[in-house]
Amino acid sequence: MNILLIYIFLDVVAFSSIIISVLPFHAKMLGAGPFLVTLYISTFSFIQFFVSPILGRLSDRFGRKPLLVSSSLADLVSHLIMSVASTLPLLFLSRLVAGLFSCNIAVGSALVSDITSASERTKYVGRYNSAYSLGFAIGPLIGGYLAGSDSINPNYFNSSIFAAIINIINVFILIFFLKSPKKITTKSSSLSENNKILSLLKYKNLTYLFVLYFLVNFVFSGLNGIFALWSEDRFNWGPQQIGIMMSFVGVLLAFHQAISINFFVSKFKEGKTIFFSILSIFIGIYTLTLSFNYIMLSIAIFFCTMGIGILNPTINSLISMKSDKNQTGSALSINQSGLSIARFTGQPFSGFFFQNFSINTPLYIGLFILLVIQIVYAKKLNSDQYD
Repeated sequence: MNILLIYIFLDVVAFSSIIISVLPFHAKMLGAGPFLVTLYISTFSFIQFFVSPILGRLSDRFGRKPLLVSSSLADLVSHLIMSVASTLPLLFLSRLVAGLFSCNIAVGSALVSDITSASERTKYVGRYNSAYSLGFAIGPLIGGYLAGSDSINPNYFNSSIFAAIINIINVFILIFFLKSPKKITTKSSSLSENNKILSLLKYKNLTYLFVLYFLVNFVFSGLNGIFALWSEDRFNWGPQQIGIMMSFVGVLLAFHQAISINFFVSKFKEGKTIFFSILSIFIGIYTLTLSFNYIMLSIAIFFCTMGIGILNPTINSLISMKSDKNQTGSALSINQSGLSIARFTGQPFSGFFFQNFSINTPLYIGLFILLVIQIVYAKKLNSDQYD
């Protein structure tokens, strides 16, 4: 388990050093407007929507480790291309390569499920996501520092090469130190792999979680997609400042996923915890629309990170508990595909309204969606728990 946590930590350090604090300014430097910037950010998620279930099925069949190795190798190639991307098509190619093979989150989560009991799964999923968040705290800080404070001409070469070096280290760790658990064999030969995934969508207790996960992450992904540009407009920030703020975000996420999630799940169970997390995101985004100073911004970030930091691992844990063990990888990959489509639609959606209306318009739309979610799913969430 410790090796897996080290792997996911380094993996997130690598990609977050580029995507959050550097890529928006890299694309803007090459001539992209806000809408096109968010399209480039969401390219990865668009590809993941199609390939994530396939990669999940392959991990169920051949084991988690080979898929994690291929994911790290793809990230390495992607970051090397990005280091020399002086045109928008080349920058697009770098995101395409990563999107085709990346599966670290879904397959890593499935591996956690493989090696933990149902009663401890939420706790260890929280630790896994805490390692993710710690990487998220360090990556943007380093990437932003290497790229500099100039939002017009970021030094993307330095940050890209740094990410590539981390990918090389991760490949070494996976090959020589990560032990694969015994492969889960299934006796169900009557169902094809595609029918196996489709069969999961027939379970209402799983389907509503897939839908809920998608809707909340559609809103939150939209916020992520425009945050660098929003901060540049509101506070005149560049890559370094974004990196510092994202480091703060990562620390808060790590705290909420290591500490807060255990408190809420043990006291309120999974369903009520999810409802509370959605309310927290709502408060955070509303406060963000009123943020004209760093104090209000910090309050907004606190509530947003608490909400998403608790929601995502809790939903993933609940899905793994409600699905058969030999279908866990497929179930989590469906959820990952839902996250991917939320990102590749939510980010350009927000980018469009950011560019054509105002910087806060996508935030107001997100607040409306979250309000509807809380009304529609309140009864279901307050009664859903797993013992």
